[in-house]
Amino acid sequence: MNKPTAYLPFYGNDFFEAVAGYPDSVGLSYLRALWHYWNHTGCDGLPDDDDYLRRICCCERAEWARTKGLIFDNRYHFRLENGVWHQPRCREEW
Repeated sequence: MNKPTAYLPFYGNDFFEAVAGYPDSVGLSYLRALWHYWNHTGCDGLPDDDDYLRRICCCERAEWARTKGLIFDNRYHFRLENGVWHQPRCREEW
């Protein structure tokens, strides 16, 4: 795992546009996933493991299916590549 040379940049307008219409809890879970992806994996990917992802998102089990479907959507936010989840813009910034 590589150590970040800088802190995760935060583009507020882009972030809030990306989570517009979602419950605040989903936006916060997405931010936690991004932070973990940057600071703990060096943008190497998050494992495709529901329990692990739920814990890093600090999401209750009852809300996880919906939250996961919005954050780990394989399209706009996190994308599954070679068995791990990546966030393309975050990885590009890294």
